Amino acid sequence: MRVNKEFKANVDEDFREADYVGRKVFGRCILIVVLLVIIFGGIGLAYKRVYVDANREIFKHSVAYTETAASFLAKEYQEYNKAETDVEKTAIMQYVVDRYPNLDLGDIENSDLKSFYRECLRGGN
Repeated sequence: MRVNKEFKANVDEDFREADYVGRKVFGRCILIVVLLVIIFGGIGLAYKRVYVDANREIFKHSVAYTETAASFLAKEYQEYNKAETDVEKTAIMQYVVDRYPNLDLGDIENSDLKSFYRECLRGGN
C-alpha cells in the first residue's frame, strides 16, 4: 500500500503547523506565569511593607508591649544586680539591648528601669 505524496506532504505540513502553534502557546503560557509571579510577588511585598509594618508599629505602642518590656527590664535588672562579675553584667546589658534595641521609655514609669535601660544602651559606661 503506497501513500500518496500529496497526502504525505499535507500531513507533514499539518504536523509542522501544530508543532509551531504548540511551541508558541507553551512559550506564551510560560511568559504569563512568570509575569503573574512577578506581579503577585510585588503585591505581596507592598502588602508586607504597608500593613504588616503598620501593625507592628501599632503593637509597639500598645499597653501589652509596654508591660512586657517593663517586666522584662525588671527581671533583667534583678539579674544584673545579682551578677557577680563584670562579664555577667555586660552579657545581661547586651541581652537587653538585643531584645529591645529601640524601646520607647515614655510609657515606662519606673525611673530605675529607665536608667538601667539607658545604661544598657551606653554599654555600661
